[in-house]
Amino acid sequence: MPTLIQNLIIIIGTAGLWFVTDYLNREYLGTFKISDFIYLIYLPAGYRLIAVITFGWLGAFSIGLAYAIRIYFFRDIPLIESISLAILYGLAPLAAYKLWERIFGITSNLANISIGNIFWLSFLSALFNAIFRIAYFAYANMPYGLHELSLIVAGNMAGTFLVLYLLKIFTRIYKAIKSNMQHF
Repeated sequence: MPTLIQNLIIIIGTAGLWFVTDYLNREYLGTFKISDFIYLIYLPAGYRLIAVITFGWLGAFSIGLAYAIRIYFFRDIPLIESISLAILYGLAPLAAYKLWERIFGITSNLANISIGNIFWLSFLSALFNAIFRIAYFAYANMPYGLHELSLIVAGNMAGTFLVLYLLKIFTRIYKAIKSNMQHF
């Protein structure tokens, strides 16, 4: 029973934090909004990757659930389309992360990764998201071209890189403070 409760807390907490990052992105980075689904800096892309790295499939499910709720209730996208897009939205960072781990031989510890590795992880995550989205829109017979693909990649990559780099900086600061506190 504790595992079920823990999983529910993870799902609700992760989805809730995704809503917070989505809200912050819309409120404070709205000037970077290009169209209804495209931002030049998209912070939730970075958060969804952190959720997947931290919680694996459960993180992907949580992010997908939050996205489905957002687009179904607040953007009036039909339920089947919302579910389909949400599945792809949650799977894209998971697929990118697993490929990145395999290519670079890195485990889940993000504390010691280089700027180059952050770049490649951000790029792969943005690329997978764009490819999954383009594939969906092609299947749904909705026009979506290379211009949109490049904008999605740029926005997701910028948001992911920013979030991961800030996380790296905050982790270093935390470790330095913790180390200094132990000397007292």
